[in-house]
Amino acid sequence: MSIYLYHGSATGGIQTLQPFTADHGKPYVYFSTSDVSAALYAARVIERPYYWVPYGYDAQGKITYTEVWKNAFTEAFSGKSGYLYCCEADDKKLLRFPTHHSLRLSPEPVAVAHAEKIDDLHAWLLQREREGKLIIQRYESLSQDQLSLWHGMVLEELIDRYSGIAQSNPYTQFVQEKLPAVWERFLHEAK
Repeated sequence: MSIYLYHGSATGGIQTLQPFTADHGKPYVYFSTSDVSAALYAARVIERPYYWVPYGYDAQGKITYTEVWKNAFTEAFSGKSGYLYCCEADDKKLLRFPTHHSLRLSPEPVAVAHAEKIDDLHAWLLQREREGKLIIQRYESLSQDQLSLWHGMVLEELIDRYSGIAQSNPYTQFVQEKLPAVWERFLHEAK
């Protein structure tokens, strides 16, 4: 069965989406069944192969972006443009991403059916919030438990991937800058 998929990118002019090796080490083309979640990936917050898109889903399945530090949403998307690439693919040939039900992975290149340039990602996403298609959890509204959950996930990833190895890469530098308390915990716990 053929389904319509979206891919967000900061790069324009793509005719065929090629598999890319992300931070987990396997080459795939990443898609979403949602234009909103794909657009979240159109802004690069960290250089490749790393990425930072702190979102999930609420109980009703609505996409929820969480500001893990003050003004993170504006910092990530303000002043940035991006592209939404639309493709059709056979859903039976795609892999499912285990933590996000709307994400699909293709190990093969996929032709682009059409593309949409988003001149202002910040404004586009805020419009989706007004339309009820996106929830933005602002940093100021998060409880300490919610922040601890997100910070704990980052800490676990640091411990799993970076304990005992060189810690100078774009992701670890990002955590040091944006989440210094998490970085300090990592340094203490990774000993």
